[in-house]
Amino acid sequence: MDDDTTAAPPIAPPISLPEQGSRAEKMLLDVVAELRRQGNVNRSLRQIATGIGTSHRMLQYYFGTREHLLSLVMLQLSKEYIARLDPIPPKNRAERIQLTWDMFRDPNNRLQTQLLFVLSSSAAEHPDVDLPGLRYDLDAFASYLADLGRAEGLEPDIADQEGRYIIASLLGLYLDFFISKDSARVDESFATLIRWVRQSTQAAGANLNR
Repeated sequence: MDDDTTAAPPIAPPISLPEQGSRAEKMLLDVVAELRRQGNVNRSLRQIATGIGTSHRMLQYYFGTREHLLSLVMLQLSKEYIARLDPIPPKNRAERIQLTWDMFRDPNNRLQTQLLFVLSSSAAEHPDVDLPGLRYDLDAFASYLADLGRAEGLEPDIADQEGRYIIASLLGLYLDFFISKDSARVDESFATLIRWVRQSTQAAGANLNR
């Protein structure tokens, strides 16, 4: 087996947060604060605009569509959450997945949860709607998991496939958590996912040592 652990080039985000100190940044932060206050992201541009004391035309001018605005809100919340994490990065996929699951289950992170499902619902109902922010989050996470997988000894194509499989499993478990309300059963299934990932890592390491 070739020792090919070279990381893939980083994925460039298709959208970015407004320039620091700009009026757009202030409006975005006002929107984040308003949605936190309401505890609900399923709101129209007009409702959001009223909540922060501006017009929906002003939000359209700076952010375009509601979906684009909510994508930026999700990006801002991710930035804030990452800033609170341990500065020591995870060493393997199992550690990274555990951190992600902890983030999913954090009750203080429910606004991001709502954004994930609202934007996903919008994509399902309106296939022509472009959601570059959400797509970037998924692609970047998959790429990161694949890089960790290659470092663990997986073949590049297997690392890519398992990265996507892990994300799909996490999203399915997260949906199950909210629908079934059976926290214990979902946690057991998550533990099964972690075991599978560790077994995959051990098998890859054994192949490297042959």
